[in-house]
Amino acid sequence: GLDAQRTWDLLTDWAGHADWVAMTTVDVDPDDPRRFTAWSGPTRRLALEDRMLAVEQHFDAATGNGRCLVHKLGPVLIGEAELTVTPGTAQGTTVVHWRESVHVPYLPSPPTGVVGRLGAVFFGRGMVRMEKVARSS
Repeated sequence: GLDAQRTWDLLTDWAGHADWVAMTTVDVDPDDPRRFTAWSGPTRRLALEDRMLAVEQHFDAATGNGRCLVHKLGPVLIGEAELTVTPGTAQGTTVVHWRESVHVPYLPSPPTGVVGRLGAVFFGRGMVRMEKVARSS
């Protein structure tokens, strides 16, 4: 496990997501570090563009609790994602909760539900990779 501060720092380092999220690059707006675009796919030309804005981002170092709310601005995914971190029961561990409520414009609900489930699988795999990357650095 990773402690809450290290986990928070990795989760909210938007450009750093490319280090642990497979087939993803992230461009952070140099004028507003709360705005970023993730590109997920084998190449930029064949990637899903996911524009986002971190509208709330707070970590309390004294308690180890953090919450980040990200609005997904399209063009493919619209909605929000929420990340929370809390210290785990064992020393040096952290519990991460991720909730995403997104839809794909112009698609009915069932395909959108599949997108959400796929996102959860990729996020879970990414968390495993994030810990490995953090331990090797």
